[in-house]
Amino acid sequence: MRKDGGEKRESGENPARDRSEPDRGRKLARLPDLYWYGGLCVLFLFSLYLRVVIPFKNVFLADGVRFSSESDAWYHMMLAKTTFLHLERPWFDPLTNFPNGAGLHFGPFVSWGIALISKVLALGGSSLQVVDTVGAFWPAILGALLVIPVYLIGKEVGGRGCGMTAAFLAVILPGQLFSRTVLGFTDHHSSEVLLSTTAILLFMMAFRIGQNLTFSSLAQMDMARIKRPLAVAVASGVMLGLYIDAWAMGILFQGILMIFILLQTAAEYVRGRDAEYPGIIGGIGFLVALLMVLPFADARNGFAVIYYSLFQPVMLLAGGIFVLAVAFLARFLRQRGQSWPVLAGAVPGAVILVALVAYVVMPGFIGSLVGSMRTYLFPRSGGAATVAELSPIYERTYGQLTGIDANFPGVSHYLSPFYFSIAGMVLVAYRSVKETNPAHLLFLVWSIVIFLITLSANRSAYYYGVNVALLCAYLAAEAYRQIDFSSIEGYLAGLVKGKTPEMPGVISMGSALLIFLVILFLAMPSLQDSIQTATYSRGPNTDWYSSIKWLGNNTPDPGLPIYEVYQRPPSGQKFQYPATAYGVMSWWDYGHLIETIGGRYPNANPFQQGIGNKTAGIPGSSPFFLAESEAEAETVLAGLNTSRSPYFNTRYVMTDVEMAVTKFHAMAAWSAINTGRYYGYVFQAQGESSLVPIQIWLEPYFRTMVARLHFFDGSEIPLGEAVGIAVEKVQTNDGSQVMLVTQAPLISTNRTELEEFVNKSQEAGYNASIVSRSFAISPIHVEALQHYRLVHESPTAATSDGQKYVKTFEHVPGATIRGTAAPGSKVMIAVAVMTNQNRSFIYVQSNVTDSQGQYTLVVPYSTEGPLPDGTRFDTAPAGPYQLSAGGSIYEVKVPEELVQSGGVIEV
Repeated sequence: MRKDGGEKRESGENPARDRSEPDRGRKLARLPDLYWYGGLCVLFLFSLYLRVVIPFKNVFLADGVRFSSESDAWYHMMLAKTTFLHLERPWFDPLTNFPNGAGLHFGPFVSWGIALISKVLALGGSSLQVVDTVGAFWPAILGALLVIPVYLIGKEVGGRGCGMTAAFLAVILPGQLFSRTVLGFTDHHSSEVLLSTTAILLFMMAFRIGQNLTFSSLAQMDMARIKRPLAVAVASGVMLGLYIDAWAMGILFQGILMIFILLQTAAEYVRGRDAEYPGIIGGIGFLVALLMVLPFADARNGFAVIYYSLFQPVMLLAGGIFVLAVAFLARFLRQRGQSWPVLAGAVPGAVILVALVAYVVMPGFIGSLVGSMRTYLFPRSGGAATVAELSPIYERTYGQLTGIDANFPGVSHYLSPFYFSIAGMVLVAYRSVKETNPAHLLFLVWSIVIFLITLSANRSAYYYGVNVALLCAYLAAEAYRQIDFSSIEGYLAGLVKGKTPEMPGVISMGSALLIFLVILFLAMPSLQDSIQTATYSRGPNTDWYSSIKWLGNNTPDPGLPIYEVYQRPPSGQKFQYPATAYGVMSWWDYGHLIETIGGRYPNANPFQQGIGNKTAGIPGSSPFFLAESEAEAETVLAGLNTSRSPYFNTRYVMTDVEMAVTKFHAMAAWSAINTGRYYGYVFQAQGESSLVPIQIWLEPYFRTMVARLHFFDGSEIPLGEAVGIAVEKVQTNDGSQVMLVTQAPLISTNRTELEEFVNKSQEAGYNASIVSRSFAISPIHVEALQHYRLVHESPTAATSDGQKYVKTFEHVPGATIRGTAAPGSKVMIAVAVMTNQNRSFIYVQSNVTDSQGQYTLVVPYSTEGPLPDGTRFDTAPAGPYQLSAGGSIYEVKVPEELVQSGGVIEV
């Protein structure tokens, strides 16, 4: 015992005993490390085969590198190329969220890593092809390197067999972990998972070898005791800092470490041993990480958690000071012979006191801290709930990498590695109580926290995949121990050394073979899914890719290049755009692609900026596409920046069939509007006990801009084949309530007839309305759009009548046509339009003359072809407009100059 009452231990005491070796008092031969590391190299190469070789043909194409369909990869590559060209990482992007721009929250690690490696390989040159190549390989190589820290952590907690099994599982687990570490998926996730796992490994090692680290040994500069622990603690801090430099919210792992430090300090104190080392090592690590993060902290971001702000350095500094204070408190109380309840009461009291002081001094910091915890632990609501990767992992979905079965497939749902990992956590918890290895407790805390955040958002499955691999391997290591696997290893080691060792028992050999086959059997679904993911890993939808390429090649240069470093404007001021700058309106999913592939400026982006909210009156993509009149849509676009022309706030609009159908619910959710306003289901009885669901589309849907643009090309549409239905609410056998069709629906194109059906049904007490059975057939008359013209469409047909998958419209003032005819007479103008895909349609617009016999029509199409400095549209009228007014027919030619200027044509 030392004077302070703490029990002295040998340096590095209590390393993890190999779980494959039972404690039977005999010394067994072990396979040399060379063979284990050789196996690790094989796994590394196998991982590269899965992540690089299989998807290679889908990524490296004749026209260049096709990065992941997940658009953040393209944005990261834009940042890497800009960093490569200027040796400066941009932190503000005026091109996105146009016309406002956006501060960037993506960490600098990926940008600088790709840029610096590319500089070396390009021999200091400026070839962007080199950057594309390095960037494509970046996630796959980092994903393959993951086997190293996973193996070493497994070795720390359960022995070499555990480590090798965990490394194997980490290679083959599919879902988020695999898909985000495959060739071309150049996002920050591969960096996050490798750096965070390595940081945990280094901290584990530091806590193991530094158990004799005390304030006294530091004060005495006892180099024999402190040199190695300090070196590993510093390395741990460097790795933690690099991790946070890859992802600003990586401060989460500081929280994991702080929970462990408090628990381990208490555990060591209860055991009567030195309790200073967890706080000392953690404090050193946090303060070193602070130095790694400080260069990127921007005070203008306040305490925002998602951005590099004051939050990260304050958190690291406060955390470092706090855990050092806890270590000093443990020393102080030990020296005075205080029992553990004193420490147990003092630490929470200190936490509460520090929180109260921080709340008074830095309320923004505490607000951000609480907000980040809420973000991590609770499922999203509203529009954010429609983001696939943010949905809870326990929600069973199909066709997406969001559920348990997609991320951790098993031969059946309940034989998923996900559930085995829970059993593994229970075993680790048991060992944490029974044994004194700090690695077990850190492993447990790490796994529980990542498990909880994965429950609330499935995107965290790429983190939890590492824990699943380790926890399942930990269970396997227990099985190895039970069958005396060490005797088999001893036999193999003897053979390696040229000896004739004693043959292991038949039971041990048979059990080992059985366990191996069971593990392989349980792992096969994961391997099959990973191979499938690698095989079909592709870039963006080809219709979107070709449409955005067309946009970049055939529209005016907006004036700001994408590979440039732009400075953030002073607080309270807006970025000054050139007069030529303009925006492109689409759903936020496609914003990064529009910017990085097309070099154009999206109004909304995958940072969830520019989405807006119709209910709250915030302009953006959601209220624009949900607008139920053209005037409402124009008001939304004008509101993006009232000091600019709405025709430059948004000059082009891009739609696809998903926005109009499968993603429509997301648009409504972001505007806090129930989709029941636009579509729903009714049920029709079939037989005596069966109900068949029928989807119906309601009148407000057909007034929305997204439907009018994508399905009707902005043209006037007469009433199509509509359906009059009468329904009543009934209760089914399972207790749920549904709308049941009570009488034969009326199918008609006669509006009067349909309205009579509805009125009679309502008089009879039923809920009746006029609906459509198809999103592409309107049950109402739809007016023409005057300021939007189709200029390009993609090749793939999305509907039975040939409507295309992606369409691009130009937002124009339109040419005004004025004339006179008899008062109250109908005036109609029409022109045949031929698209670039040889699809033809008739653009029609009608009006009624006023009491003076005057009429006005505003048409968006030019009949005379494009201007030299304008849009080089390849969708255009096949001839002049045909104007019918007062019984007369006129041919009207419309020059492009008048369409762009809002000029007037008198008839």
